[in-house]
Formats: sequence, structure tokens, C-alpha cells
Amino acid sequence: MARFLLAFAATACAAKLGIFPNLTCPAAGSQLRTDTTPIGYCPGDFDIRGPQLEVVYESALAPTGLGLAPNGDIYFTYARNMEVQKWTLTKKVNFTSEVPWPSEKWQNCAAGQDVATCFVNVQNVVLDAEGVFWVIDSGVPNGASFPIAGAPKIISFNISTAQPIRTYIYPTSQYNAKLQLNDIKINNTLGYAFITEDSSFGSITTLDLEAGTFIRHLYNTTYTKPDAQFTSMYNGEPIRNWNGTTPSYMSSGTNGIALANGNCYWGIKSSHRYYFVSQKALISNLTDAQLGAKVEVPGTFPSEGAGYTADDEQNAILYIDTLQSEMTDEINGVAPGGTGLVPTQNLIFKTFLRTAQAQAADTAAILDGWLYFTTNQQGLAPLRQYRNIDRRVGPFRSYRAWIGRGPAE
Repeated sequence: MARFLLAFAATACAAKLGIFPNLTCPAAGSQLRTDTTPIGYCPGDFDIRGPQLEVVYESALAPTGLGLAPNGDIYFTYARNMEVQKWTLTKKVNFTSEVPWPSEKWQNCAAGQDVATCFVNVQNVVLDAEGVFWVIDSGVPNGASFPIAGAPKIISFNISTAQPIRTYIYPTSQYNAKLQLNDIKINNTLGYAFITEDSSFGSITTLDLEAGTFIRHLYNTTYTKPDAQFTSMYNGEPIRNWNGTTPSYMSSGTNGIALANGNCYWGIKSSHRYYFVSQKALISNLTDAQLGAKVEVPGTFPSEGAGYTADDEQNAILYIDTLQSEMTDEINGVAPGGTGLVPTQNLIFKTFLRTAQAQAADTAAILDGWLYFTTNQQGLAPLRQYRNIDRRVGPFRSYRAWIGRGPAE
């Protein structure tokens, strides 16, 4: 009874103050609360932040990666890490339809086929500054824990003709205990690709685009490994890995990568940590010890980072200003504006958007001032749920939001 009376008194007070004059709380997400409205009166008192989202695609299946062509065409990847997928790379045809890209034949390897000429498990597709499409294939089949020899690869494609330009085969000598290629970014000026892989060991790989040589860096180090015994959150629920009724901790390493201002930034998925180092240091033939001494440690994400773009725990997309000219607040005595890079200790996370529509925003790409991103409800997938019950409910939407900027360089 005491609880009821307290609740009634609070509602009555709110009505008297003119906060909720109809004695009922507003619908969750209706954004009726103002800056002067008391916080915590109603179940839906969560801030919805950022620009309004535009839906660009609805998929019956949960997508992972997303790529954008200069003409606005949208491409999706369907990773086979957690489940069987008929197609692993597609192109949007209309709001609810897609076709395999570059063709049906690429989507699955036939018996005896050279695995360099077909897809095993595409993770992402990225457009570079010269209009070339880059496909990253982990080479790890669904249900397997190790790649097929010769299957982990990077393929550049002519986006207009859908023909491969060059295939780069990851050397088996660098598979080590495990390899799970995950994401890629290209610096055409430097002539290198930078690659993450999210095995429980983690690493950053550089690929010399002319020579075709791969070098795996920081393998199984503090800068790439997941946190021990990591548990995440999704829509307010703790998330673990499950095999029936047997739980295990999440153990994904480096996952997601960004290039900006001469630096290479990466996050660790089963962690709140992120790091960066100069791209030139990564391609200077340094030992891991020498390279580790140059890695910057700016702190932690406020949440689990998924794909270095999004956030699995708060239904948000976050960002950091790395150029001092973009800073709008004084930090540690440094006035807003100015020139050069923001000092590492002044790198501050800000919220670009927060909305229930961002259900595990996985991969993002920028085109013509718009930020596009996929959502896939990954925390509700069978591997993350007790007794492996699939709690995802589609269709799975991809969105875009206006940022008025181009990709980082």
C-alpha cells in the first residue's frame, strides 16, 4: 500500500506541476519530456537523441556489413559466423529485395573449387577513395573455428563491371592459433590496407597493396585481446555466449577499424577498450614490442563497441572529434577551435544518436553527408541466448542519418 500511495502522490504532483496533466505518463519515446521535466517519473524517461532516421532497407535476415557505391547503391554482407546464409554478399534492388553480388556463383564454393574464386564467409565490403570495392572474406565456414587454407582473402572489385581486379590470399604461415578476419580500411595514398580480426587473440594486419604482402601485428597482446570473463548488456539484459544451458564468456578481439588523420583506430568487441597508433608506425617493420610502445591508450568506450561504429549496450552511436578545429568545448584548459589533432587525454566521446531503432547497429558507411548503418539484434541471436532460443524479430532495418560530413581521412 505504501508503494501505491507513493506512486499516486508522485503522479498527482506531476499533474499539479503541469508535467503530465492527464495523470498518465507519455508513451515511451514520444519525447514529451523537456529539460525542466523531472527525470525518472515514468518508465519511458529515456532521452531520444540525434537526427531523425530514414529507413533505407528492410531485410528478412540479419545483415552484418554494409557498403555504398558512389551512385548510392547499397550492398550488404551476411556473415556466416553464427548461422548458415544462402548469400553472403548482396546488392539492394528495392526496399525489401536484394540479389547476390557479384553473382550467384560467388556465394558458395562448390566441391573441389579453388577457394580463392568463391566466398566462404564475407564480413564486410568497403569502397575506397578511388571507387574500388574491397571484400573481406574470413574463410571460416559456419560451424568451424578455423579457416580453410587459402580461403581468408581480400578481393578488390570493379564496382561497375562486378569483375575482380585482384585477389590477396592471407598466408597460412600467419594463421597462428586462430584467424578471424573481420573488417578493413584502405589508404590509397599510402598504398596499404589495415585489417582487424576478432578471434580471442586479436591482431591488426597490414596489407601492402602493390606487393601483396600481409604482416600480422600485435597478435595476442594487451592491445588486441578481449577482456577476461567479459559479459555485455543488450536492451537492459546481461548477454553471454550460450551452448544450450552452458554459458561462456564473450571473447571477440579486435573488431572494427577506422583511419583518420594518419592514425589507425581500432576497438575490441569483448571489451570497452580502444586504441590507436600512426599508420606509418604499422608499416615500418617494427617488432610488436616496438609498435606497442607507440600505441596510444586514450581510455575506454562507455559501452561495448560493435564494429567500431556503434554501441551494443545503449542503443546509441557515439563519436569522437579528433581535430582541434572541430572541438566546441574547452577541455583541460584547451580552448575550442584551433589547429592540429586533439591531445589524446582530451578525446571525449559524444552521442550522435540514441534511439530504440538502433538495435545493435553493426556496420556504418558514409556517402554524400549521410551515415548509413545496419541493425541486426545480435544480442538476441541464438548464440547469445539461454537454450539458444532465437529472440530476434525482423524485418531488420538499415537506416541513414544526416551528419553533413564525409568519411574520415
